[in-house]
Order: sequence, then C-alpha cells, then structure tokens
Amino acid sequence: MMQRSDCINGTLPFECSMEICGSEMEDKDRMQNRTPLLELKGITKSFGSFVANDHIDLRVYPGEVHAVLGENGAGKSTLMNIIYGMYKPDSGTISINGEKVRIRSPKDAIRHKIGMVHQHFMLVEVLSAIDNISLLEDDRLFVPRDRKKVKERIEKLQQQYHIDVDIESPVEQLGIGMQQKVEILKLLYTGADVLIFDEPTAVLPPQECDSLFEIIGNLTAEGKGVIFISHKLDEVLRISRRITVLTRGRVVKELDASEADREGLVRLMVGEDIDMQIPDHREGTAGEVVVSARGLRARDKRKVMTLNGVDLDIHAGEIVGIAGVDGNGQTELAETLAGVRHAKGGKVFIDGTEVSTYSPRTFVRNHIQYVPADRNNIGSVPDFPLYENWLLRNYDPPRRGPIIDYHKVREEAAEAIESYDVRTRGVDERTAQLSGGNLQKFIMARSLRETPKLLICEYPTRGLDIRAAMFIREKIVEAKKAGCGVLLLSGDFDELFSLSDRLIVMYKGKIVGERRPEETTVREIGMLMMGGAADGKAD
Repeated sequence: MMQRSDCINGTLPFECSMEICGSEMEDKDRMQNRTPLLELKGITKSFGSFVANDHIDLRVYPGEVHAVLGENGAGKSTLMNIIYGMYKPDSGTISINGEKVRIRSPKDAIRHKIGMVHQHFMLVEVLSAIDNISLLEDDRLFVPRDRKKVKERIEKLQQQYHIDVDIESPVEQLGIGMQQKVEILKLLYTGADVLIFDEPTAVLPPQECDSLFEIIGNLTAEGKGVIFISHKLDEVLRISRRITVLTRGRVVKELDASEADREGLVRLMVGEDIDMQIPDHREGTAGEVVVSARGLRARDKRKVMTLNGVDLDIHAGEIVGIAGVDGNGQTELAETLAGVRHAKGGKVFIDGTEVSTYSPRTFVRNHIQYVPADRNNIGSVPDFPLYENWLLRNYDPPRRGPIIDYHKVREEAAEAIESYDVRTRGVDERTAQLSGGNLQKFIMARSLRETPKLLICEYPTRGLDIRAAMFIREKIVEAKKAGCGVLLLSGDFDELFSLSDRLIVMYKGKIVGERRPEETTVREIGMLMMGGAADGKAD
C-alpha cells in the first residue's frame, strides 16, 4: 500500500524513469568490465591544514547514475569542483574513457564533455539565459554570436525536456528555481557525456522533479553517466545504480543502491542513528494574531506583479507553511512581510497596527526576523567576518554609549556559534568560508538570539545534510513553542507536512487553498500548486 511518506520526497512518480535508468545496467559484471566514462584515483585536495579530499577513488560508467553522499563539509563539492576544473587536485589522476587527462579549468571540463549544475549557480546575473548559454559558444571577446541560432536550440531543449523558464529576462530577475533551470539548460546545451547534478531537486516540487528524472532517465538510456548529489535519501535510492559515501573527505563505502537502505546510509554518513521524526508539537491552540496582510500586492525583480492580493493572518505559536512552485509569489510575500520588499498595494499589520513596507527598520524594531533562501548573499555578507554578520537585523546591538561594543558583539557571536554547533575557526572567519549547513545554523542563531514575534523561514533546509536539517527544524519548533509565529516556505513536502499547523498553497500570486496537514495529501497539495483543483481537474 502506498504511504504518504513514499511521495514526500518525490520518489513514487519516478518509477517509470527509474526503469529507464536501471534497465540498461541489470548485468553488474557487464558494467564493471566496461571502461569508465570518468575515473578518479587517489584525488587529494587540501586548503591549508584542512584536508577536503583524502585519496578518493570514484568511477562513473556509461548509462549509470552514481550518487555521492555525505554531510555538509564531507568533501562532495570540493570533489565535484575538481572534476569540473574549478580546483586543481594536490595529487591523484583523472581519466576520461580510460585516458588520463588534466583538467585545469571548466573550459577543459567542457572540452572533455563534462557538464555540471552547481549548487551555487555559475551565471552572469545581468545577462539573459540565452546570452549566458551563448558564452559557451566562444570565450573570445567581441566575437559576434548567432543569438538567433542559440535561442532556437535552447527552445528545442525546453520543449524536449519540458523546462519552462524565461530565457529573455536577465538572470538576476529570476527566482532561484528558475536560475537552476537555466543551469540545466546550459548543461544540456554542451552535450556532456558526464553530467554532474549538485542538489538538483532542492528547489523543485514533485511534479517538476518528475520531469527532471525523466531527463536523467533519457540521458542514461543514451549511455551518458550521471553523478548525482542529494541529501534526499529516498530519491537517491530510487534513481541511483551505485552510491559512494564520503565522511570527512574520505570514502567510507561504495555500494550498490539495491543493497542500501535509508537507515544504513545515515549511519555511514554521520556515524550514528538519527531520529528523523519531528516530535508532536500541535497540542494547544495558537495565540493572538501577530502579523496580518490584507490585499497585499508586490512586484518581483522584473517589475512583474507576482503577488496579487493576499489576505493572511499569522498567529503567535503557530507555523504556517507556504507551498508553491517557484515564481508564484511566495518569495515576494515573505520579503514583504520581512520588510525587505515594498508592497505595491494592500496593507500589513503588526499587532493590529498598520505599518509601512517602506520602512524596514519598523519590521526589525518589531522583532520580525527573516531567514532568506539565499543565505550567502542576502542572509549574510560573504566578505564580512562572523561577528560583523551577527549585527544584521539587530535593532539594538550592544553599545558603550553611542558606540557599538564590538567586544560584546564578539562574545555574543562566539556563544551562539558554540550553542548552535557552527563548525568554524572563530568569529573572525568570513561567512563565505562556511559550508551551507554551518552558515544556516549561524543565521538561525542570529534570528533567534531572542524570541521574535514572527520568524520568516524561506527554504531553511535547502541543500543541508540530514543532521543540519533536523537541527534547523527542531529550532523552528522550539521557536513556535516559545510563542513565536512562524511563516515557513519550503519545497520539501516532508518538512511542510511535519512542521506546519496550516498549509497555504499559492498559485499565480494568490492563495488557492488552505489545508490542515493531517487532512490532506501530497497529491492534493501538488495539484493545487500546479493550478489544478484538488480532484485533479484543471481550474
């Protein structure tokens, strides 16, 4: 019998595409006798005294999906960046189709038919998708490019793989999910034989994950090799042929996906069993309304009205989950209620008093905290040390008279780093040097230095490993129990269903449904997200 948890991470819809991925590789001996498309031997990379990769071996064969797992900081991204030429290994060899090669740059990687969709996108933000992709044609300056030809080819790829994205607007005006789709189009455009997907489903709803896995199924059926990195173990087990687990930069085990299970993979990654269940937190009733929106409207970066008249109340001591396909106004809602985006219509009330969205200070002063989706550029200042980032969204920092008391600031930041187990060399380290999980824990610590009136969390566990994700979720529940109202935006259905007291679904900038998690299903929420009715019929 199908369980809701089977659909949570988008696994069941992929069964057909997984047959495509696996059917070509049923004979294990036959695969092992083939020459790998990509083979790494003894790859080692250090940054100062820190060893990120320690004598790693990895093989990717034609027609297989090879998953690479590990906690944040285990060395996955470093290894992928070495394959793609972003880093040079200190030692070890890389072979393509049995021949040793030297990959000194992404240009070399592309020449060797290696493509990569990075977790942090490699896009020129002021250029459109068409112009970003056209840069792959020729890296010489002032060389005319046949933009029409590039556009036609991109549009064919869009139609072939059902990738709906605005390819004319500057990338900086697109949401994170849309930017990822541009990266996928770039990868397809290069015609790579080895394709690296770094957390590709982190921003996608189940319906779009289905399309992505169909793409991967088609690629492997044609003999291409895929390296797949994800923290969603259900989809790793569904899509992968083999799995390599990294811990602290070393391979702890390589195994067949058919021999693996979720609990065993967790033990390999973290060295212990982890309780994946969120304790029941829905007892009791919510308190007074802390923040309200009435007829709220706002434009996105492209000046398009993507928030179209939203009415919403958020109570103290409740978690309101927002579900929606990227680009349907949920980010604009979060940013407007956080005071970082100006409303173009409607009203916002805090404790029943109307406030101007043109005054960010008002929101900070009223203890509205914001954990943005982009933790690297919006949630922090990458070139600033941690103790200076600690001051962000702090209306009343420690002072000595009129001067900020940086000694006290450093003490507060150090205490938070220890309390939230942020792995860092100290408060003087730049946030750019932190892994995604550690940076997110630091931002959460900053947001919860005192119990806020409203905590707005936008995709708070995106790209985080299991341990870090569970830690963040526990802190959200603790904030709720302390009387904080929480607005939670997430693309992880497991997260939405386990944390939310109410689920709000947005489509084309409007609220199209509200459900209690215990009274609905992933399928119903998914249909509402795509503009369909709960019974599956189009509106």
